[in-house]
Amino acid sequence: MKRILITAVIAIFALCSCTPKADKAAAVAGDFLTSFFNMDYAAAAGYCTSDIADMLRDTIAAGDYPSEEIRAKVVEASKKTSFKIVSSEVEEETGAVIIGYEIRPYGAVGEGSIPRTMRLEKIDGSWKIVALE
Repeated sequence: MKRILITAVIAIFALCSCTPKADKAAAVAGDFLTSFFNMDYAAAAGYCTSDIADMLRDTIAAGDYPSEEIRAKVVEASKKTSFKIVSSEVEEETGAVIIGYEIRPYGAVGEGSIPRTMRLEKIDGSWKIVALE
């Protein structure tokens, strides 16, 4: 009886410590989106493949605003934009994870969310964003 109890406890601990890969990839996606909307593009780039990271760094330059007032409004709107992860599906044949999420821009009225997806793959032991819609 003692052996069965010990085996059951070990099995429960093993199950609790394992997180499905879709959940781990969704956590990375959430961290990426949080960094992105906080305008911490260096941190956001760390969650991406080098191609996407380069594009992210090249596209969004801090000095590209016509005035400080406009830059301040963009920063405020970005930081007040929210997102929600709505799905995470594992592609059985490739092991990639497709994350569905919704962006709710700051000031959006009613059901003003924008549905998007991203694809993550495990590269060198870490989940990386390989495609963004």
